[in-house]
Amino acid sequence: MSHLQDKSKDLVSAANLLHTNKLYPAVAHSAYYCCLQLMKHIWLYSLGKSEPNPKNSLHDLLINEIGRYILETNQNDFRVFNNNIKQLKRLRVKADYSDDNFDVVNSNNSLTLSKEI
Repeated sequence: MSHLQDKSKDLVSAANLLHTNKLYPAVAHSAYYCCLQLMKHIWLYSLGKSEPNPKNSLHDLLINEIGRYILETNQNDFRVFNNNIKQLKRLRVKADYSDDNFDVVNSNNSLTLSKEI
């Protein structure tokens, strides 16, 4: 198991602990980054790529490239992945940067999307 997989598992545990303790905005952050760690693991170990050095966003690079990888094997899985990661990213941005309330419903959605991804 790579350290990225370990980090991802830790972030899942953190997201669940934060949710249990009603620290809802932090749930979205942890849920999103657990997926990002797994995408980076796939990039490095499943796809055999080198450490990414994007000109713009590492997040967008990984989302797009892992999406392409999934699309090659299953269009339905791609649609689920693409829809869910975009929703989770929006929730993370809302939790981290918005002045809007981030409640238990948003937190639950973050956890659910992360598990599906």
